[in-house]
Amino acid sequence: MIHCSLLNPALDVLYRIQEFRSGSTYLDIPFAAIPAGKGINVARVIKELGEDVCVTGLMSEFDLQQVERYLQCLQIQSRFFVFPGGMRINTTVKEQNSGFVTHFNSAGPTLTSRIQHEFLDFIKPMIGTEDFWCFSGSVVNGFDNDIYHKLIRYCSDAGAGTLLDTRGDFLKVGIRAKPDFIKPNLTELEEFFDEQVQGVHHIALKAKRFIDMGVSYVFISLGADGLIAIHENDCLLCSAPQVKIVDTIGCGDALVGGLLVAQKRNFSFPEMCRMAIACGTSKAMHDGPGIITREEVWQLMEDVKITAV
Repeated sequence: MIHCSLLNPALDVLYRIQEFRSGSTYLDIPFAAIPAGKGINVARVIKELGEDVCVTGLMSEFDLQQVERYLQCLQIQSRFFVFPGGMRINTTVKEQNSGFVTHFNSAGPTLTSRIQHEFLDFIKPMIGTEDFWCFSGSVVNGFDNDIYHKLIRYCSDAGAGTLLDTRGDFLKVGIRAKPDFIKPNLTELEEFFDEQVQGVHHIALKAKRFIDMGVSYVFISLGADGLIAIHENDCLLCSAPQVKIVDTIGCGDALVGGLLVAQKRNFSFPEMCRMAIACGTSKAMHDGPGIITREEVWQLMEDVKITAV
């Protein structure tokens, strides 16, 4: 089973307006409100590609039933440790005239160290030898920055595979547990090494340092420029097909979903990269995070260009 962690659940609210003006009042605006978080976005991609997946993590008691019903409609399994109160709300305003997007992300609740310990006790017995766990995204306020490190160690001890997709101290500490896969983007790579990185070869040199730290597969997301992927002595530059871009939010999560499915199906390293790029590209063709079509993915895989670096 593939498990996608959710350690900072949110409700995403999207408003579409012609033009945003400070101090104005907007009435009867069309909106969408859906449960969100990188774990959910990744899980949607995995399910669309035909694999079973479980979203596992934290959920507020006020929102539990709504989120469970939402995931059930998508035929995605879930197992949540429930904390008191409500979850954070992220609001996005899209302007039709200018194309500008404005984000308002709330801080969310702060949980205690006791809840963190109870959560870890909740997760540990779930981890099985045949599992692969995706640890992605931000972490709820109050949890220690070694939370991903602990979870990855639990998985390693149980013989389960791991992918880490986070940033800042959570990446710096988590990587010490030697996850099997990591997927920082270029900004997160620069944050990690605290220096600006320019050019494919410079990026590749920095990314190879993760291999020296014990990571098996390193994928550096370059946005529209594709992906730099490193495994053992192989370093590949993967370029995405040219398509009409509709929405880039969640493309990195779609890429992760593709990696996890390719890993489960024992794809070769180059084919793993092809599926990852194809998923990210398919997502860019649709409005909303986690939305791809498997038919597009198979077609796009044929057009992904891969060159050795």
